[in-house]
Amino acid sequence: MKMQRLLLSLSCLLLLAGIGYAQQSREQRLSPLGQLSMKESLKSSIRIFWEGRAVSLMGITLLELPELRAGWDVSEEQVQQIQDALQNMGQAVQENPEYQKLIEGSVAIQMQNPDDPLLYNADEETINRFLELSKKKSALMWETVYEDVDTILTPEQKQKINESLLVSMGELPGISPYMFEALDLTDAQKQEMEKIKKELEPEFEKNLDYFADRQLILMNRLNEEYEKQGGTWNIEDMTERMRTAWNTLIAEDREFKRINDEVQSQSRAFSTQFKTKMFDVLNDEQWKRLQELIDNPPEHTKALLKIMKEQSGESEEGKNPGGGWQPGPGSWRPGDPIPEEYRQERNTRGNFPRQEN
Repeated sequence: MKMQRLLLSLSCLLLLAGIGYAQQSREQRLSPLGQLSMKESLKSSIRIFWEGRAVSLMGITLLELPELRAGWDVSEEQVQQIQDALQNMGQAVQENPEYQKLIEGSVAIQMQNPDDPLLYNADEETINRFLELSKKKSALMWETVYEDVDTILTPEQKQKINESLLVSMGELPGISPYMFEALDLTDAQKQEMEKIKKELEPEFEKNLDYFADRQLILMNRLNEEYEKQGGTWNIEDMTERMRTAWNTLIAEDREFKRINDEVQSQSRAFSTQFKTKMFDVLNDEQWKRLQELIDNPPEHTKALLKIMKEQSGESEEGKNPGGGWQPGPGSWRPGDPIPEEYRQERNTRGNFPRQEN
């Protein structure tokens, strides 16, 4: 499925994040230290999306999906620039003095335990100090590549990407408040959305822990299958072989598929909670524009929506040919950007700014 291509293009990047995770030995990767460090890297990559890098993250997927490039009018030259930014990511962060200090701090902790470099027997304080450095390294790495991608895309392309994200938000496993900027928010609305984001921060972090724990299980299993099929740890070889490994596990490993389904379900549940609060901030004109985008999606938004629906098993008519759970009347089923019940309620009450109860 094309959505698997979308997810795997990001997974390949995740495998290269943290402290050289993909290039480490199996013992290093599976050590408690390696697992905890990779968990922090996973959380950093998602947290940056939450903090406003949704457009840059989608820009990375352009390497894998030509249909998105066409819809968003991204040139082959821009794609090459994004590719170069990813390939140069390691060197770029290595040359950053702040990153070098973090590396030195991590090495110093390990040197204090020469007989236990993977910190199997380290105390909690030592582990926490190391993880804090790992968290900062991961955040700096992701921010470096996202800044590059952000400068490559034009304002018009960013607008189209945000509109595509809004149209597809019922299928997205995650959500960012900044995608709503496609609706020309006022300063007051942006402040209100920031307030909502802050209120939901504890819930977001709780869900982020849930995501990272289970995603780590999937990545470890994916690594096993990838190496079993002869994969090597270089960016040129990873994408196609990793996709094959992923497809094999989804088809043959029930536990792998179950965990993957649980991760997507949990992510969508939080997204539902979050976006309903975002909807309340929109004024009448913006609300109508959002409904028009979803009900009559522009051509440039259709490719991403189609890919997302394929991942959820829906046909073009919105049916689920695979059977399974069916929603009850008025319920918010996965894939519905705006539930009919909420749409009707929202269309009969006041707009932003909301009245105090």
